[in-house]
Amino acid sequence: MANETKQQADFINMLTRCRGSVLRVCLFYTKLNGENFQDLYQDILCALWESWPSFKGKSKANTWATRIALNVGALKYRAHKRMPTFIHIDEEICNNIADETSVPYHDLLYQLIERLDSEEDRQLLYLYLDRKKQSEIAKILGISTEAVRQRIHRITEKLIKLNEQEKK
Repeated sequence: MANETKQQADFINMLTRCRGSVLRVCLFYTKLNGENFQDLYQDILCALWESWPSFKGKSKANTWATRIALNVGALKYRAHKRMPTFIHIDEEICNNIADETSVPYHDLLYQLIERLDSEEDRQLLYLYLDRKKQSEIAKILGISTEAVRQRIHRITEKLIKLNEQEKK
């Protein structure tokens, strides 16, 4: 009984520290659709709880949690890819999202990111915009740091081209 209580307390502490990253993953995959956002958040929490006993601390808890959140988000995204997207902005959700939304070009940037062909490119860029270190991105995605650096450069060039096409 005491072991379960400690495990629960440790999990809640980890979740408190990683909450911002998990919320941003939810935002990334649901575009503020209130019900989908809450469903994805709950699915991610369940996946984190199920995986918690296997967390050995070989990486940062935030890296581990973000990787699981991205995997769950990608699975849910593929399952709901063909469903129409309705945007509903819930005030509570908006308050929980990082202050990135105050950037004037935020909407344009995320529209351009959505036009990228590769989901892996979108995930990498999400992590980069979340101010993760390249070494941490490499761990999360299971690629080398050099590959992260090269892909960020290529993705940036793609976004510039997409933006130029958008202006025409």
